[in-house]
Amino acid sequence: MKTRSTGIFSRIGIFIFLIIASLAILFVYVTYSATSDYYQASTQLLNKDIASRIATLSSPFSKEGIDHKKADSVFKNTMIISPNTEVYFLDTMGNVKYYFAPDSLIKQRKVPVDKIEAYLNDHLHLIKNIDPRDPDNPKIFSAAPVMVDDQNIGYIYVILVSKEYRNVAEFVFKSQVGGWATKGFFLLILVTVIFSFLYTSRLQKRYNNVIHILNQFRDGNLNVRFDVVKKDDFFPIADAFNRMVAMLDSNFSRLKLLEDERKNFLANISHDLRTPLAVARGYTETLLIESDIDKAAQESYLEMVLNKILQVEKLVLQVFELSRMDAVNFEPKKEPFIFSEILQENIKGAEFQAKKKNIQIVCENCEDNSWVNADINMMERVIQNLLENAVKYAPDNGIIKISLARGPEKLIVQLENSGQPLPNPILSWVNDLSAEDALHRPKEAGLGLALVKRILRLHNFSFFAKTSDEKFNCFTISIDNYKSSSKKV
Repeated sequence: MKTRSTGIFSRIGIFIFLIIASLAILFVYVTYSATSDYYQASTQLLNKDIASRIATLSSPFSKEGIDHKKADSVFKNTMIISPNTEVYFLDTMGNVKYYFAPDSLIKQRKVPVDKIEAYLNDHLHLIKNIDPRDPDNPKIFSAAPVMVDDQNIGYIYVILVSKEYRNVAEFVFKSQVGGWATKGFFLLILVTVIFSFLYTSRLQKRYNNVIHILNQFRDGNLNVRFDVVKKDDFFPIADAFNRMVAMLDSNFSRLKLLEDERKNFLANISHDLRTPLAVARGYTETLLIESDIDKAAQESYLEMVLNKILQVEKLVLQVFELSRMDAVNFEPKKEPFIFSEILQENIKGAEFQAKKKNIQIVCENCEDNSWVNADINMMERVIQNLLENAVKYAPDNGIIKISLARGPEKLIVQLENSGQPLPNPILSWVNDLSAEDALHRPKEAGLGLALVKRILRLHNFSFFAKTSDEKFNCFTISIDNYKSSSKKV
């Protein structure tokens, strides 16, 4: 991994260096070209009249032709006064007819006339033309027509940057300017290399730190975090990683907690199942071992075994229903119905067991015909479980009070039973909306009550428990009324 990161940042450093070096060379080239063009354009504009003055004020031409003596004097004096100039006389076709120089120096004897005409029509723009002594390098010039008796017999053609001037300029550049320019260029490259190295080294250090953190996370360390600094180049990555790890850590912790709670739940369920099975086993073994038991005792033992088997069956059914409700996509199948109808049916079903303990069941306003919107089977299970618990925990000759009342968009169902007050852990667990139904239930609470809480929670119906004067345990349910006016009575 270290080798890979080094290769990446080496390539980044080389790339940055090449970009900056290329830009530096381009900048030098553009600057040199612009400066050179500026100098030549200003020189050409400044000397635009030199050819016309030679042609008019010191003209060596007449009807008889060229006055060679005068021409030599004019051309020579001009080149002496301005060493950077070369003077030629051209005919109207651009052929070089006269000059002051050895013939061996003239490399080309014809100059394009079209550029001379362009120059005569526009003095403001840079125009270059052929230098007879150096035809491979076009130069700036000055030109003027030679008129004799109003007839154009040719052109005075003055090269403004002669070859001698170029030789002197190149010598000065190489001896003075060129050295400083070269030193400056390489100094710029050196500074670029140093800064590129320092910057890529800093990036490489941060990158290696990122890899180190990621490797720790890969090895299972969920406590690893980046030191987040907003000005840091890797801040977006570091901040996103820290958020992701925090979320994963939270989810893992929750999963672990749920797993521990599920183990405890299974242990409690095993205990709840083992108790009735042990009782049923004891009675069954008694019947098998003791042969002198009378028929009445045998029937009593068998009835006890049957009750315990039914109790086990009921526990298994409740566990199955709780597991079914734990499904992610599970939702109650809500439909409108009159709640009092299922309430009365379940009261009749509970009366048989209540009579065995001489318990009186009183229902107030049980003829209420309010419509509610809920899952019928699940709400029936709620009433069954609460009534069974009430009958189970009410003392002999006790009383169970049930009432229905209409509230604002709610049907209030209240069920009270006489008997020992509910333990505080059960009251706290029932009234705690954040507590899980079965996993967090106290040891005193059965699966039936957990199932009630889970069903009402799935419906978003409020569920509240309290004790009154330590004589009655009271459970209150608020059920949403069905909002369709067409079915309200």
